[in-house]
Amino acid sequence: MLLRKSTSVCLLLLSIHVSVLAAFEPFSFTTAAIGAGLGWLKWDSVMDNTYCKAYECCRKPYLKWNVEGLKHDLKNFLYGQHIVEDVLVNAIGAHLDNIESSRKPLVLSFHGTSGTGKNFVSDFVASSLYENGINSKFVYKFTASDTLKDLAADVKQTVKNCEYSLFIFDEIEKMQSGVFDTIVALLDHHSSLKGYNFTKAIFIFLSNSAGIEIARKLKSLMDAGNYRDKTKLGDFERIAELGAYNVIGGLYRSRIIESHVIDHFIPFLPLESRHVELCIAKELRNTCPSLASNENVGKILKEAMTYDDTEMFSNNGCKRISKKVESYCYKQQKKKSLK
Repeated sequence: MLLRKSTSVCLLLLSIHVSVLAAFEPFSFTTAAIGAGLGWLKWDSVMDNTYCKAYECCRKPYLKWNVEGLKHDLKNFLYGQHIVEDVLVNAIGAHLDNIESSRKPLVLSFHGTSGTGKNFVSDFVASSLYENGINSKFVYKFTASDTLKDLAADVKQTVKNCEYSLFIFDEIEKMQSGVFDTIVALLDHHSSLKGYNFTKAIFIFLSNSAGIEIARKLKSLMDAGNYRDKTKLGDFERIAELGAYNVIGGLYRSRIIESHVIDHFIPFLPLESRHVELCIAKELRNTCPSLASNENVGKILKEAMTYDDTEMFSNNGCKRISKKVESYCYKQQKKKSLK
């Protein structure tokens, strides 16, 4: 009984001590003994019962690594992207399976026209990796409006806090050329630097670059009699890589591409009207279920969808669908209330 009380008091004091320290600097936790007075207690166990009860820690349950959950989300909520489903699930699954012996971080580059699901999918990735999803403090997301002058230092600090961090860079075609050159060494094989280990992290670049070229390639394949759903990564990956390298933006003539540290250039195929219809139907079910009919889907499609220069695919995918559906539902409900 005395031992249990003594242990409880020690844990309480340690919890207070940890909370005070946490106010000054973030923690990166590893298994270790905590000192002479409590040397027989495991650091992991102490943190699980103190700091990690109240704050997100770089450990389970905050680290989910739910590949099956990612697979489910992609299959049920992403439309027209069979290549993304296949490549992304296998790339992330393999990285996580071998993460403790990983020799380099996983680096992915998403390419496609607006509205094809790039941001949508990056959120799914975050949700599958962390309990707090995209709001996790181990998810580091940049847009073109952010200042990246201290990017290498920011990446180092984030990895110091948690080696299993996720970095997402959105709208890279709008960023300054060469901005990512400072982190090339951090993305390469055996990327460790003075105590920093980057090999367990995941980096995702999002870009509209090569979207038009991907659409034209898909049209040519379909015109030749190939089924859309039978196309493969190899049909588009080189197009995406060249598009990123040759278009003015964050990856223009980038050492990241020249050094071949990007593991997969993943194409997001342009959407056909049937895919946009699925987006509209889903939004109707969420916004005004009573109006979720094929007739209403067709009416909204006529207003929401415009075609690209191939005259086969949507020009904006599902980008503007949610607000179009909201407006339609509001209009119909107003009409009903006036009757």
